[in-house]
Amino acid sequence: MLNIRSIDESRNNYKVKFSFCSLVTRIDEYHEMIASAKQAGFDGDDVEFLYIDNSNENLCDGFSGYNRFLLEAEGQYIVYCHQDILFEFDRREVLEERIREINKIDPMWAILGNAGKAHNSLPIARITDPNADNITLGVLPGRVMTVDENFLVINRKNPISCSGQMKGFHLYATDLCQNAEYLGYSCYVIDFHLRHKSGGNADESYNAVQMDFMNLSRRRKQPQVIQAMCSRFYVSSSRILMALFNNNKILNLHKSLKKKYTI
Repeated sequence: MLNIRSIDESRNNYKVKFSFCSLVTRIDEYHEMIASAKQAGFDGDDVEFLYIDNSNENLCDGFSGYNRFLLEAEGQYIVYCHQDILFEFDRREVLEERIREINKIDPMWAILGNAGKAHNSLPIARITDPNADNITLGVLPGRVMTVDENFLVINRKNPISCSGQMKGFHLYATDLCQNAEYLGYSCYVIDFHLRHKSGGNADESYNAVQMDFMNLSRRRKQPQVIQAMCSRFYVSSSRILMALFNNNKILNLHKSLKKKYTI
């Protein structure tokens, strides 16, 4: 018998509401984070905690780790967070209220965070960390270009993943945010206050990941002729070039040169 079924958009197919996902290097610190989350109301049958054990060796990095969690998590929302955060201030009810607010403002949201940078480079944040207590920056909720990696809430309704070419433990949140924007989704910093025990660490490995990300972005933005099944067209970040090169004579010339010089 064939296994055939129709998709019901109104049906919630998630087994739990929140999937907390973390890369773990210190099990004791991770357990401390879980205990604080449970005290803040993230407990019960509709919450799961998943981790990748990097305590002996790095089985996954920030990019591959998220993509792995994406396959395993059963929650409506993935909370991709560091092991060194503590839910000392706001409780589950606050996060759920913030999600409801964003759903009304912008149902196309993909990522929520507690700190980030807007498209005009101004910081937006609601956090306590070693730099300062009780930080509030900007208007909340605020749409951003990138978020800090200590705490991300990902909306499974608008699915995103990390770029498969990227590796490392920096800029994976930036990669997720950029991928979300490419797909037509949006990212916000919300008023959800927790403690992050680290102030951030842009070490030498950060520069290497940044260069990889810059090269990835450069390749994505390169102009090219797209060969679709029923048409050929030129795409570029320049409107002038788009208007100039989307001409049948030029496209046919490109096609003939491509055939002649492509082995």
